[in-house]
This record gives sequence, structure tokens and C-alpha cells, in this order.
Amino acid sequence: MKEAYIDGDMLVYRSAFSNEIETRWNDDIHTLHTDTHQAVAYVDDMIDSILNTISVDNYYVAYTAPDNFRYELLPTYKSNRKSKRKPLGLTTIIQATQARHPTIIIDRLEADDVIGIMCTRNPNTTIAVSGDKDFATLPITWYNFLTKETTTRDVEEANFNHLVQTLTGDKVDGYEGIKGVGPVTAKKILDKEGASWATVVDAYEKKGLHEYDALLSARMAYILRNQNYNNGKVELWLPTK
Repeated sequence: MKEAYIDGDMLVYRSAFSNEIETRWNDDIHTLHTDTHQAVAYVDDMIDSILNTISVDNYYVAYTAPDNFRYELLPTYKSNRKSKRKPLGLTTIIQATQARHPTIIIDRLEADDVIGIMCTRNPNTTIAVSGDKDFATLPITWYNFLTKETTTRDVEEANFNHLVQTLTGDKVDGYEGIKGVGPVTAKKILDKEGASWATVVDAYEKKGLHEYDALLSARMAYILRNQNYNNGKVELWLPTK
């Protein structure tokens, strides 16, 4: 039996924003409203489209839990998003969608982690569904519903992509890598010097940073795999020397 694990966070946010409607009453008064019923139907349509594209016997929609272990590592995690408003009706849309589809939420974990754990637990019988580029750091089969592409990565390729992410950081999520190092430069560094933790640390130190800066970025960038979650306990990523 093949199962899909779908990124519910991304679906509901995309639906909520896309269903907002601005009304201009006059030059000075504009209002924004939404139809949550329509937004929920939009999520249903996206899930139907995904399931019609990939061949699976069962599916679950994963959501982020209210708490999150990454805030324990970096209290400012995603703090840059606090100034950005959430879409109208988001809570209602989430609740309605969860009532309509098989849902999975795990305490202290983000939806990405839930999907990563479930898909690495049974990599041959599962498929991850998300439009988030960070899924390239997992040794799984991943369907990107934005690009309509399905890819399967082995452990070596997934680990390489994780080191790339460690070097670049993620400004959207609020954790820094090495300033001025983007994906292209990061890949060049790893290809030239070797895809190892020593290479990452050396790149950080050349910019006046420390190994613990690299370790923090690596842990923030790492989507949990099955071996990192045991009996409700998160096992933080550790470098292979």
C-alpha cells in the first residue's frame, strides 16, 4: 500500500490568500473579505488534483503543531514573519480542512518534520507532497505540486543538499548561513573542497564565524528523519566527522 503525506500548511495558506477579495468602496475606503467555504473547497480541489496525479492508496495531510522545537534552539526563528499578517479566516479554513481529510499532527514538530519522519520510515511505500524546496534535503520520493515534478533522492544527494542549505541559511525562516553565499556558491564550495562537515566549518571560519554557528544553521535546516524521532523525543542532527 502506497501512502502520500501532504503539506497541509502550504495548501491552506495558498488557499486562504488566493481567496481574499479586495473591494474598493471609494478612493479612501478599501476592504478585504474572504469566503472560507470557498477557500476550503479550493483546498479540496488541490488535494483531489494531487491524488489524481500521483498513484497512492491512502493519504494524510500534515500540519504544524502549535509548539515547535526549533524555537528552543533559536527563539527568533521565523520572527521576521511576525510583521506580516496571516490571511483572513486561516483558523477556520484549517479547522474545516482537518475535519474533511485524514490529518496528522505531532507535538513540537512542523509539518515538514512529520512528513520527513513518515516518509523516511517507509521510503519505498510513501511519497511526500509539498512545494517547499527544502524537501530536496530528504532521501525520499517527493512530488512538488507547484512544478508538477516527482523526484527520488538517495541519502548521499539528500545530505549534500542539507549541507548546501547549512551554508546558505534561510532568511525567510530567520536563520543565517554565511552572508553572501547562495546555492550556486555553496555547491561550488562543496564540489571543490568535498561534501563534508569539515568543509562547512572551514567555510564558516573563513568568514569569522564559529563551528557552533554552522551547527545551529545545520540543525535549523534539517528536516527530521525517522531516526531523529524516538518515543516522542527529538534527536537533534549531529555532524558526521
